[in-house]
Amino acid sequence: MEQLQQQLLQWLDLPADSSTLTLAQQQMLLNKHEPFFRLVISDKVVGTDAETWFKGCAEETLQAYADSLDTKTAFSAPIWQKVYNAILFTSLVGHRLVFNRVPKLSLKDVGLTIGDDHRVSNVSISSDNLFFSLDDTGIKVGSQQELDQKLVEVILELSTPLTQFYKSQRVNPRVYWGNILYACNLAFSKLTHQPISEDNSLDTSLLQEWQSAVFEQALPKGGQLNKIKEVSFNGFKKIYVRRETCCLKYKIEGKAKCTTCNLHSEEEQTELVINKLKKLLQTA
Repeated sequence: MEQLQQQLLQWLDLPADSSTLTLAQQQMLLNKHEPFFRLVISDKVVGTDAETWFKGCAEETLQAYADSLDTKTAFSAPIWQKVYNAILFTSLVGHRLVFNRVPKLSLKDVGLTIGDDHRVSNVSISSDNLFFSLDDTGIKVGSQQELDQKLVEVILELSTPLTQFYKSQRVNPRVYWGNILYACNLAFSKLTHQPISEDNSLDTSLLQEWQSAVFEQALPKGGQLNKIKEVSFNGFKKIYVRRETCCLKYKIEGKAKCTTCNLHSEEEQTELVINKLKKLLQTA
């Protein structure tokens, strides 16, 4: 884990002693590095706690979202879930990878705000939230492996209670968990979002080995639902996540398959990601 972290930290501008940072300060640094890390950590949780919201508001909201897209909830619910996942889980994994901290969370600790488009506009947690860590700044655990296990426990604590709700929305369990673990793995591509020189020491296989081992603990074959890969062009490379599930977005009129979708052949997908890398190089 230490070798993996050393490779990831080269892209972040961190203070000399990051152990003095609060959760809110950590999130601010992640967001400054890549705005995709957009979990809100503040003194006060904003919105309705997720446990209450999913029990009382979710069905009506997801139906309204499906109606706005003129489609079935079986097709729209995974898209709705992806936004929620991206705000929450990508940041949580970012905290674990960069700062060796895992916020101790349940659905009661997570605040949700819904926008006029019926999608999640804001996910927040309290800056006073307890967290697991390798030192005495939080709830101390004895090793990197134990911290990984705490990450898995938090992911399950936030996700398992919602499986029946998403099943009622006709979301396949494999799609449901694939969406969650995809958002977790996005932390890698967002931490390394700029084109990387091919002579850089970043070893994609280390990222893949970590995610496979850790997320296999979350779900049988969970480590196989996504793969960390890279493409190269003109002396640079880009990290991306290949899904082994499909969120069904293409079933909605006017929507195309995601670049990372498993319905693309590996050759097609490689070309799509290379095109993204080319655009990044043009604007660099």
